[in-house]
Amino acid sequence: YLHDIHTSTQRLSTLIDVLLNVSRIEEGRVTISPKPLELIGFVSNYLTECAPLCVKKNLSMTFEKRLEPIHVIVDVSALRNIIQSIISNAIEYTPEGGKVEVSLKKTRDHFIFKVKDTGIGIPKEEQGRIFEKFTRASNAQLIKTDGTGLGLYIAKQAVDLLEGKIWFESEVNKGTTFFVELPIESKAVGSEKDGKALA
Repeated sequence: YLHDIHTSTQRLSTLIDVLLNVSRIEEGRVTISPKPLELIGFVSNYLTECAPLCVKKNLSMTFEKRLEPIHVIVDVSALRNIIQSIISNAIEYTPEGGKVEVSLKKTRDHFIFKVKDTGIGIPKEEQGRIFEKFTRASNAQLIKTDGTGLGLYIAKQAVDLLEGKIWFESEVNKGTTFFVELPIESKAVGSEKDGKALA
């Protein structure tokens, strides 16, 4: 019973954060405050948080990375929203026993974050709308009925604020691969007086 209350409280807290983010994005009140960050450690820590979910679903999660650190200057809240949305979707919509492969690559001025899964995929006719607000793929709705359809919308807005690109390749019943390309050094947007960071 206490576990159910805790789970419900967590869901409500997450939903409030999501709705606050949407409100700030639509009103142009999101601030981007880039700070130095070591990217490989940041992603590794998030994957460690996800490990119990992968164990529960018997998913194989791998992280392909360089041996050397990748130092960037980025808004941590915005980056976490992007990574969280893509990886949590990969875990959620990949059937038991499947794979989620995460990788990081650095070019001269950018880094590319990639997540490949063996999940349910996104129907071709719905792919053009997947970054729109309240949009969820029809097959995703069959698996999880209570999704908000806001995760990828917020991720796309965060990528735009960081002056990056996000795209994907997907095939139904085969899986999806998301790519995010962001500058090594992001620019500041707005001020704390005018807005707030993404929750």
